[in-house]
Amino acid sequence: MRRELKQPAEKEKMIYAHIENLINYALANKLIDGRDSIWARNALLEILNLPAPFAGKTARGRAAAKTPQFPSEILADISFWAAENNLLSAATATYREIFETSLMAVFTRRPSEVQTQFFNIYKKSGPRKATDWFYKYCRQVYYVKADRAAKNIVWKTETGFGPLQLAINLAEPEKDPKEIALQGKMPPANGYPRCLLCAENEGYAGRLSHPPSQNLRLLPLKLNGGDWYFQYSPYIHYNEHSIVLSAEHKPMKISGETFKILLDFVQMFPHYFIGSDADLPLVGGPVLNHEHYQAGRHVLPIEKAGSVKNFFIKKFPKISFDIIRWPMSTLRLRGGKNGVAEAAVHVFETWRKYGDAKAGIVPHSGDGRHNAVTLIARFKNGKYEVDIILRNNRATAVRPCGIFNTSPLHHNIKRENIGLLEAAGLAVLPGRLKNEITQIAALIQRGEVDKIKDLSSLAQHYKWVKAFLPAYEKAGYKQSDVPAILAAEIGLAFSEILYDCGVFKHDAAGKQAFLRFINKL
Repeated sequence: MRRELKQPAEKEKMIYAHIENLINYALANKLIDGRDSIWARNALLEILNLPAPFAGKTARGRAAAKTPQFPSEILADISFWAAENNLLSAATATYREIFETSLMAVFTRRPSEVQTQFFNIYKKSGPRKATDWFYKYCRQVYYVKADRAAKNIVWKTETGFGPLQLAINLAEPEKDPKEIALQGKMPPANGYPRCLLCAENEGYAGRLSHPPSQNLRLLPLKLNGGDWYFQYSPYIHYNEHSIVLSAEHKPMKISGETFKILLDFVQMFPHYFIGSDADLPLVGGPVLNHEHYQAGRHVLPIEKAGSVKNFFIKKFPKISFDIIRWPMSTLRLRGGKNGVAEAAVHVFETWRKYGDAKAGIVPHSGDGRHNAVTLIARFKNGKYEVDIILRNNRATAVRPCGIFNTSPLHHNIKRENIGLLEAAGLAVLPGRLKNEITQIAALIQRGEVDKIKDLSSLAQHYKWVKAFLPAYEKAGYKQSDVPAILAAEIGLAFSEILYDCGVFKHDAAGKQAFLRFINKL
């Protein structure tokens, strides 16, 4: 029931200033026309269960003089007010985000309007101008939360394989314990949307167990004759982090068609890379139930990797093959679009059934397949390139997370699957590391290293610190050097993690094993 019209109390007047601030943000970013202001104000009043706008001097006087770059602070002020006035199911971060997204939905165009605008720009000005516009728009309507991504801790570390990129991920919110308790009391979900990547997320209001997407907009694409959608990721791990998802809800599966899909996308967006996680557990990405790829306008470290050995295959005379200098076993194919696709299928199908007992490579056990690939495609210097990273997910009782996966010695840094981004040299590290590394640095600086093993939150790091610290002590490091030392050692540990995942090691035996596979090709 709507409130009756009455003069608001002094404290309540602030909500009207926040409403005006949000409308001013939308006007400044051209999300609405000036002619839409009354309509937008009424839509916000309805959501906030307010009877009418407050026209007094207080609301106008307290409205921000300068429009913020991001609407997050305004949205937070409004949602906290809503929580205080019992407009939210519960005063948790997720319910506030659901509420804040409903506010931004007021200023988000219909999907058809966004699609028309994008493809008009694409036809008139080209793919780069089109993605520039769409990415900016997704930031403005606050589906892409660029301000949260700015909180990530990012750096580079020089390694024997070139500079690797690292990021401690602080952008994605952690679950509130109250929300976990609430979820346990909720009835089972109705299966709609079926998963986080299904097209029916577009415009979905969200619930406690499923994020809101009222300001999500998808672009339809035809890739290899199939129906796909393009969207940006709300939580950015790199520049213009985007997702290409199948219109059909079906499991991840790499086949000969996959290469045509990736290369069609690169042809359509030559300024973007696109990549695919492996389609098996342990070596695949976190989402295996919906076919999708990751793309973006970013140079991943693997792209700069040089050639160790160049070779040609008679069946594909116009395609250049390289073993590249990379910790994970990777082949790079370069040439024309169709030729690269055909040659990549040859490599993939050969690897899928390839075994080498000397190298510990078993292609399948019973009905279970072990060999897989992680893929990255790009258009560079007038040619199409595909990097094929060879993977194998065989596990044992001693290595239950995989023989060719992160060693337990490095689980203190990253225990999760090494997916596409990590395999390409971009480590997305857990947010817990921020506080853990800060505490470890303080203990090292105070000369209390042994206390690391006595703290439950830090004990897993003790052997790692004790392994690298003596060399720095011998060199006579300064206390002020400790944070940089820890950052560098995390980067070197990540390099070793990638080395763990390589099916052909960089020793003499591994090089011979790689050549045996090349001969098989």
